[in-house]
Formats: sequence, structure tokens, C-alpha cells
Amino acid sequence: MTNYRVSFYKDLLNSDGHSFKCLQRQVDVQSNGLSQAVVLAERLVDNERLNADCIEVVHVSDHHEFEHRSNPSSAPCKHTWSRAS
Repeated sequence: MTNYRVSFYKDLLNSDGHSFKCLQRQVDVQSNGLSQAVVLAERLVDNERLNADCIEVVHVSDHHEFEHRSNPSSAPCKHTWSRAS
């Protein structure tokens, strides 16, 4: 099993009319792959009601990875899904 952090974003407009991604929810899940991580996270946050425009999945080895990373080139891998694509 692998640890993933799944983030749900909504595309919004600021007062100047520029779009930005607003984080709605973020959950950590354990799964055998990216697709399963998304499915598990969507169940946990009820994505049908949330109606996120974009979902980002990041592989995380443990909860201390970002605090104690000794090799900056070993950044976590990020995958993004968007309703627009």
C-alpha cells in the first residue's frame, strides 16, 4: 500500500476577474495506485456534493516527508485531473 494526499479544488474568479484554484478538501489515503486513491478520497469527501473542478494526487512516503527531506530532487510526484480535460 502507498500513501497519497488527494486535494479537491474549485476554479473561482477573484475580484479582478482572474481565475484561481481554491482548495476545498484534502485527505490522505492508502491505496494500491493513483486511480484507487482518487476513488477512495472521493468517497470520503462526497465529491458529488463537493463538485470539485480539479483533483490533485501526490504520493507521500510519510507525514514527515516535507519537514525532513534530505534530497530536494526527490520531490513527491503530483498528478492532476480536471473536469475541463
